[in-house]
Amino acid sequence: MQFTTWTVEEKLQKALVLPSQEEQICHILMSFGEIFVAERISFYRFSPIGYVGEGVAQLENGDLQSISYIRDDIRSLPVVKKAVTERKAHYYSGQDIITLISSRYNRDVPLHALTVVPIHVNNLTIAYIVSEYMNRVPPTDGQTLELLTHFGSLAGRVLIQPQKISHPKLSPRENEILRALANGFSTKELTDLLSLSEATIKQYIKSAFVKLGAKNRAHAVSIYLAPEI
Repeated sequence: MQFTTWTVEEKLQKALVLPSQEEQICHILMSFGEIFVAERISFYRFSPIGYVGEGVAQLENGDLQSISYIRDDIRSLPVVKKAVTERKAHYYSGQDIITLISSRYNRDVPLHALTVVPIHVNNLTIAYIVSEYMNRVPPTDGQTLELLTHFGSLAGRVLIQPQKISHPKLSPRENEILRALANGFSTKELTDLLSLSEATIKQYIKSAFVKLGAKNRAHAVSIYLAPEI
């Protein structure tokens, strides 16, 4: 079956009505498996602080299982780091399997190919999917990679839904400001958007940092956007 951007959007749209984020992640994995068939597909949360990838769930031979025991520094996984940093899907095979892929992906059956798909919103990667191919040969054309990248963007919107986010640790105004930061607004732009002084906005941001335990804006937005992933 030939999948298109429209069919991908239709499949992921169904996740919006699911009651929990865990169910949404499972739906995303199952949808990914239907479109981009692979022997093993894994979903990881990503934090820009320390470049940490945390395992969430894995789909293998139609069965879902938790991989919460996995915690990686993706700086030691160049194939993941490249996709997460560029916010584009990447495909690896042949010599790349030997030279770039770590022992994390060593299998009893030799790995034939691997794709990494970043899950992102605007300019922020919040998670990624790794699909592994041992016997199957996946399509590697540019159109497929574009579709994989688009899948990651749509999945990000499903998990985030920024207009509905309200972090329980933040005040209504702090939520409003973090929501705006997540959508790409600068401090200066927020002064016009919210009719507040730049100094006041910076104070709200500083207060939000403290409440979230964030080290910088990227970290704060990451925590704010995906508190439950």
